[in-house]
Amino acid sequence: MLVNYFKSKNISRRSKVIALSVVGGVFILVSLLAIWQRNFADTLINYVASDVNFYVHFSRPKINSSNKIDGLLDKILFNFGLPGYESLDIDREVSIVGRLDNNVMKYGVIFKTDRPSRVKKILKSNNIEYKTLSYNRFLVADSNWLNVYTPDQKNIIKSSIVKRFHPFSSINIYASKLFLGSGDDLNLGITQLLLRNENSDIILSFKAKGDGLRLYYGGISSVVGSYSAFEVKNLKDKIDGDIVFLTTNFSDLLNNWKNNLQTTSSSDYQSFIDSKLAVILNTYLPIDSHNVFVLANKKADNSGWLFGDYDFYVVVENIYSGKIEEILKTIMANRYPVAKSVYLSDGTRVLELLPDISQFSFLDRNGVMYLDSPDNQFKLMYKSVDNKIIISNNEYLMNQNWLDRLENGNYLKFNTSLVADNSFTDYVKIFNSLEITEKGLILR
Repeated sequence: MLVNYFKSKNISRRSKVIALSVVGGVFILVSLLAIWQRNFADTLINYVASDVNFYVHFSRPKINSSNKIDGLLDKILFNFGLPGYESLDIDREVSIVGRLDNNVMKYGVIFKTDRPSRVKKILKSNNIEYKTLSYNRFLVADSNWLNVYTPDQKNIIKSSIVKRFHPFSSINIYASKLFLGSGDDLNLGITQLLLRNENSDIILSFKAKGDGLRLYYGGISSVVGSYSAFEVKNLKDKIDGDIVFLTTNFSDLLNNWKNNLQTTSSSDYQSFIDSKLAVILNTYLPIDSHNVFVLANKKADNSGWLFGDYDFYVVVENIYSGKIEEILKTIMANRYPVAKSVYLSDGTRVLELLPDISQFSFLDRNGVMYLDSPDNQFKLMYKSVDNKIIISNNEYLMNQNWLDRLENGNYLKFNTSLVADNSFTDYVKIFNSLEITEKGLILR
């Protein structure tokens, strides 16, 4: 057809060569793109049962492998009693499926292997219950589910959700509103409130980036991908720390967080409201306190006291030094209470350990106000710079000039070693840190 077209138009030989080269180049590019996409294609989704409420697809093409992803995958397989992906000769794909059974989530794993006969021997020798879905695809799950598991090529995930997965992602995640509504898990609840779409489902895609993962929002615009409540802007320079947090709308973020916490877990919300931290924030935090910067590093020794276990550096704007002194004295007084006589209703005199801020006073040392503990083992300090107050418990940090390196905008980074141990965060701890930048959420 192209040849007849060129003849009819009497196009020059050189023009024909150029046109054919362009057409050939486009054809090659499309072909390469199709081959590349096949490396990420989800073929396991055809074997998902209709009653699945949770679905995660892992794609590990050799051309885009990541040690972190492989480590994460191995941990998941281990939790199912399976050997690693190399022992199972996993070709490329693994999927986790979950369903609600009497309001309890039950999980299974589907994987594709290059050596199905060898894998069958491994599964049988280890007494692992499984179901053959095709000649090289297997489901490992509880026997009660295996007996009723029915693959459905027209399942809801494939028919409506998969279209919103990014085609070149290493990990795609779908969690239904039924899955998110089960239980009272605080981490899961906060995640739901931040990332759910108009149907209250969560649909996420993670792309491999070096040795980490980046959350991809394309195709799922209904999810809060723009961080509308936390508009992100990177810092000028890299600042090392176990926790680095910068915000220009702290009051709004705090109020939104409290509202989300109350919706997610009333017990956790009440615990926070009753805490000394909440009392301090409600008593001393200015309504217009927007710009806040926090840098914290966990110490090797752990006393169980937050202000002693971390070296920290905090910048707060629009707050009077008198309020800061009262806050720091209150913190110190609660750590170092004094014995006071208290008379009970029957006239009995007893001694109680009570906080007393009157025992503390600040000393000015070259423009930095110091508050030393009674045993001289701990100190709090602050200084005023323009309309900002800088607070720390570490002299080295206090002497750093961080202010010139900060910009307006929001940024968050914390090392995963600080996260409490539970079944959910065990997978997060495969990575070193979580970071929210202009380019999205990144697990490194």
